[in-house]
Amino acid sequence: MRFGFPGQVRIFLAGGVVLSSLLIALAIPARAGVSMIYPEPGTSVGDSRHLVLKLGNTELTSVVVAVNGVASDPLPVGTVEYRRAFRDFLILQPLWDKGKNHLTVDTFVGDKKQESFTADIYYAPKGETLDVPKEFRPAVMHRPEADELCVPCHNMKPSMKQVIDVPDKDNACYSCHKRMANQKYVHGPVGTYSCAYCHVLQGTPLYATPKRDTKLCYGCHQEKEKELKGYKFLHGPVAAGMCEICHDSHGSDYPAQLRMPINKLCLSCHEQIATSIHVTTLGGGESHPLADRTDPSDRGKGRELSCVSCHDAHGGKARYYFVTGNDNKMELCQMCHKK
Repeated sequence: MRFGFPGQVRIFLAGGVVLSSLLIALAIPARAGVSMIYPEPGTSVGDSRHLVLKLGNTELTSVVVAVNGVASDPLPVGTVEYRRAFRDFLILQPLWDKGKNHLTVDTFVGDKKQESFTADIYYAPKGETLDVPKEFRPAVMHRPEADELCVPCHNMKPSMKQVIDVPDKDNACYSCHKRMANQKYVHGPVGTYSCAYCHVLQGTPLYATPKRDTKLCYGCHQEKEKELKGYKFLHGPVAAGMCEICHDSHGSDYPAQLRMPINKLCLSCHEQIATSIHVTTLGGGESHPLADRTDPSDRGKGRELSCVSCHDAHGGKARYYFVTGNDNKMELCQMCHKK
């Protein structure tokens, strides 16, 4: 079910099987006040998948949530059906603004306001360059004190077999995290819910990845490691071993699990390309096209023209990572402009 905001949609009530399986039989004090389970107040997040609130009062009838002053319609939390399913928990999918977000949660019994809870969260989307102020520590999903609230309904300490060798519906991670696989392009282990290939079942924080980027990715993608070692020139993020700055390790709606469409991703760093003449000036004084038409080369195979039509995003044997593998610019042009 979706709740609208004036002028735009800002917060969604997470729905379906995920929520209906949560928090059904928790012993919760009737009046404890609003608290944030995830993310904690004063933390930073890199995605906008979850906002988990414990309302602390099962007598509430509605809640209004506002992000940076943009408020939701009243969210009905007092119906018999809602209380039976969720007791005094509210789980939302927030659409944070980049940077600092001020969250306000107002609770009501009828028309009477009970409490106004506030917190600040910093949103720095993964893959984008955004300096997080020191006062915002990274948010942690699985904290022992928070996980204890989920134990009555969820297996919070699964064995390796329970997260590797079981169907999706029986996987210990599936009920809460299945949306990670609801993407057009899904990483192989995610598609089979083989979470433990990358995440450890013990440690601090719980279920963290012991390695990141190339140290983790090359464990499976050995052919890519071998390929890159044969390049004379490496793209900056690749040379630094930063796979995750461009790729989402779980999945995305873009090929190769890119965090954004190809050109938007490239131009997020190479901003000057979008505002200057690139490659050559055409007859009307405009730059060579970078998009909005089909790649005419044999290599393009009918896909849309983009930065990777000419450049290999990882590197190459040519200085500007030309896909031809050499520095001859005319040979590059002739992939499309055949003479």
